[in-house]
Amino acid sequence: MSDVTPAAPGGHAAHESARSGSLVPGRIGFGGYRIDDQTPEHRQALELALASGCRLIDTSTNYTDGGSERLIGAVLHELTGRGAIRREEIAVVTKIGYVQGANLEVALERERAGRPFPEMVRYMEGCWHCIHPDFLRDQLTRSQERLRLETVDVCLLHNPEYFLSDAAKHRRGGLEEARSEFDRRLREAFAFLEESVKAGRLRGYGVSSNTAVSAPGDPEATSVVRMLAAAEAAGGSRHHFRILQVPMNLFESGAALTRNTGPGNGQTALQAAAAAGLEVLLNRPLNAFVEGRLLRLAEPRVLPPEMPIAESVSILERLEKEYRSEVGAPEADHKDADLLFEMVGQVAGLADQIEDFLHWQQVEQQYIIPRMNTLVGALGRGVPAGRRDRFGAWWDRYLPALRRLLQDVGRTAASKGREQAVSIASAIDPALPRDLRGESLSRKALHVLTSTPGVGAVLVGMRRAEYVRDALGIAGWPPLADPIAILRHFADPG
Repeated sequence: MSDVTPAAPGGHAAHESARSGSLVPGRIGFGGYRIDDQTPEHRQALELALASGCRLIDTSTNYTDGGSERLIGAVLHELTGRGAIRREEIAVVTKIGYVQGANLEVALERERAGRPFPEMVRYMEGCWHCIHPDFLRDQLTRSQERLRLETVDVCLLHNPEYFLSDAAKHRRGGLEEARSEFDRRLREAFAFLEESVKAGRLRGYGVSSNTAVSAPGDPEATSVVRMLAAAEAAGGSRHHFRILQVPMNLFESGAALTRNTGPGNGQTALQAAAAAGLEVLLNRPLNAFVEGRLLRLAEPRVLPPEMPIAESVSILERLEKEYRSEVGAPEADHKDADLLFEMVGQVAGLADQIEDFLHWQQVEQQYIIPRMNTLVGALGRGVPAGRRDRFGAWWDRYLPALRRLLQDVGRTAASKGREQAVSIASAIDPALPRDLRGESLSRKALHVLTSTPGVGAVLVGMRRAEYVRDALGIAGWPPLADPIAILRHFADPG
């Protein structure tokens, strides 16, 4: 790893750590949340990012059940092996805490053997959480094997606030009691991570916390200052707690605007981190939760509908009449057919209600497709043997018409999303040089974050080559003069 500390965005000199220099190379990092070692497109995207100068990779032990770490390990092993990149130039960040998938099987097996991991938080079925040193030791070894690394640059405790969430959910004790116990667990986890640094398994460690940006009264909120106190208790004044990772985007800017830590809760998370020399990584830069809905801060590709939705509905209605008069057996129970045709009508009505393509994808994948598959399966099984050929010929015409309706509702939703994206991008434009105002919303949104004082790097999900090119394209942009004003605008647009 290079010890060169890059200039911080926003015109501020980067904090030069007294301990061992920067662990965060570059302003944009490769987010490994949705990549795996079975998808060639993911490998191509990671190789392109590294070839294009990206030197920061973020992953976790639970991402695609270890597939993310395996892919990163394989690519780094190959590229460093043939001299395409140097290992010391790359910073690999992984995270430990979630007990899901294969990790949950490990935990259950230990329980059956009478050797359970201590202090396991059984938050919900299929998702447990743990930061006890015994679990960290087990997981760090597995992570190193998947990553093929003797030394991992940074290991973060992955959302340790699950303990606080569980305590609040089950009303276990008072808030201060829960926070004191949380601090103790942090201290013990940090003590293990300090030992791992001394043993050469890590270069540094930290915390990835979604609630380090929450209001101080939130029972699930974590505090940067209390984390630092735990690190000093575990490792002394020269501890190796070096990295804080938090969510931040245009609409969720608590890291920069919410004063929730320090004396009298007078500092934001970014301010407290900067004062202590922590480097901050931002996640979810392009996925914002707004009024309970996920908003994608990128312009969707928009294709015009193949035909007006009303015309698609008309075709399906004619086919419905044909089914009732010529296909379905008169003596049969038509409940499944009634439910299917009723649902088709509901889908057509969604075109006016869906707000963007991401919203449509959620509704389509979580409700429409599973429900339709169930109804179609029941409908097909109920066809009498003597009418199956007639049903098959009808279905061969009905299915393409149904698919076209779903596609056209999605395209209508994408068109709405594009209008919304243009509106958001236009609000950023006055702060940009004229030559950048024609850039994509995703680039503008990322540029605001990389320009924010106290931000070390922004992690972007880049599982496709087009995402890599889009994100890394802002590398040479000059920092914005007042990104905080832009964040305040979106926090309070009125």
